[in-house]
Amino acid sequence: MHMEWLAKSGIVGYVIVGISIITLAVFLERLVILHRERRRLKQGRGTLEQITRMIRENAGMPGSQLAEIISFKIEDKIEQLSSSITFLRLSSTISPLLGLLGTVLGMIQAFKQVSEMGGMVKPAVLASGIWMALLTTAEGLIVAIAAFFMYHYLQHLVERIGKIIAREAEVKIREYSNDQAAGIHAQ
Repeated sequence: MHMEWLAKSGIVGYVIVGISIITLAVFLERLVILHRERRRLKQGRGTLEQITRMIRENAGMPGSQLAEIISFKIEDKIEQLSSSITFLRLSSTISPLLGLLGTVLGMIQAFKQVSEMGGMVKPAVLASGIWMALLTTAEGLIVAIAAFFMYHYLQHLVERIGKIIAREAEVKIREYSNDQAAGIHAQ
């Protein structure tokens, strides 16, 4: 039954299905990466190890400069984690537009059939054309709604990870600053 619907929705329906498959693949790939990053952060690995290394390598640098360098590192990491997520936002925007395009094309086809019948409109022919036209709208909206929720969920995860990294980095920088201050007082 579903394959019959897809066949009736035409080329636009196939494009929407293709977008939905890519959307789901992007979502799952990013979900795995974000959960892996959260696990690494809980273990103090990954980005936090790199920040700790940066602090050690830049010993003697004023804390404010070090904080600035580390903030660039955090921004790069957040950008890396956010890659591909914008495709989900694009998918949530373009899918209903494609559905609308399918509806317009279907209505054109339905009215073409009506005109070919010489004004002797059979309600079943008109209803069939409108049904097929509206099918692509439904397909586009289903993909758009799912992509919208996927995008915002992943964006929320990226923000939480960013906050964790920033908070941990701030703690490490304060520890570094305190160690520097203790070293100065000891001399």
